[in-house]
Amino acid sequence: MKRGDLTRLFLLAGLLCLALSPAWAQDPQKPRQNPPPTVQEEQPEYTEEEYDAYDKAVNEPDLAKRADLLIAFMDKYPKSKLQSYIVSAYENLSYEFQSKQQWENLISLCERWTKIAPDDLRTIAYIAEAASKAGNSQKYLEYALQIFAVKPSAESALDITQTYKKIGDEAKHLEWKHKLFGYPEYAGDFMLRFDFVQKYAAEKNLSKAAEYAQLTLKSLDVAKKPEALAEADWKKHTRTVRRNCHWFIAMNHYEDKQYKQVIRALEEALKAEIFDGAFYYIGMSQWKLDQIEEAQVSFAAAELLKGEFESQAKEHMESLYRALHNNTLIGVDKVYRKAQARLDVVKTASVK
Repeated sequence: MKRGDLTRLFLLAGLLCLALSPAWAQDPQKPRQNPPPTVQEEQPEYTEEEYDAYDKAVNEPDLAKRADLLIAFMDKYPKSKLQSYIVSAYENLSYEFQSKQQWENLISLCERWTKIAPDDLRTIAYIAEAASKAGNSQKYLEYALQIFAVKPSAESALDITQTYKKIGDEAKHLEWKHKLFGYPEYAGDFMLRFDFVQKYAAEKNLSKAAEYAQLTLKSLDVAKKPEALAEADWKKHTRTVRRNCHWFIAMNHYEDKQYKQVIRALEEALKAEIFDGAFYYIGMSQWKLDQIEEAQVSFAAAELLKGEFESQAKEHMESLYRALHNNTLIGVDKVYRKAQARLDVVKTASVK
């Protein structure tokens, strides 16, 4: 038999064995692992020096040293035919660092790798995860923002938002909270909007507080009770938020002298929670609209609730009553009876 025929026979035998062998087994969560190459005897695609460098890199038992050798190979042989095998070795090493929670080593390896493959999202994701686990918020943001620019998502937007809050960057935190408004996943997250209500109310910016109060109310309408929260607690919490939203909307209208809108907003607030401030400013608005008898009843209701507006409400009610009754309080009890009846109606409605 000729030498060439013998060579072809060996090749056919090898291909047959390969076809009958089981598929390459690997953990589906791990990076793909290519079988190692061999030095070619005829028309080699790489030199023995390249192969030795490759072999030394992928078989180095020390993980940190292996990382150095893999990077060194890519730097020295940028056009080598062995690069695909080095890439596989890099992916497996990254997975090992991640599995062993060696976050600093993972960051170091992957940051050096980004100089070779700057657009590799998997590498960037490794760095972001490792930085987060290592508590390096600034580095996490650096790489998380790169991922978000290519693959934006509600989850990553929330992570970025919370990280800005963590590092105390209030301007960026608010900017990213605003981005969350646009995701359907957070349509019912009314506290996301209510945080802005509280912020602007504290700054005495009633116009902005009222703007976000409207957004909060819309979010409340589609909000769903968390499974872990009791029904009674959920109702109490949502009623308080509704009450406060309508209150700030009313106070903005009051500042703008839109007294009819004040009354409407406070009537809505009373559906959520009965409080003296609502009756007091309803009374003030009715007074401004020259609805004197109605204002007396509203002031009396505020007084009967014995809250922070009690003394002011009593003073205004008596002043208005005296002006209509020859400077006396004779028969004023009828105003209090009307006020109590008004409170009873509101209390009944608020229970529903």
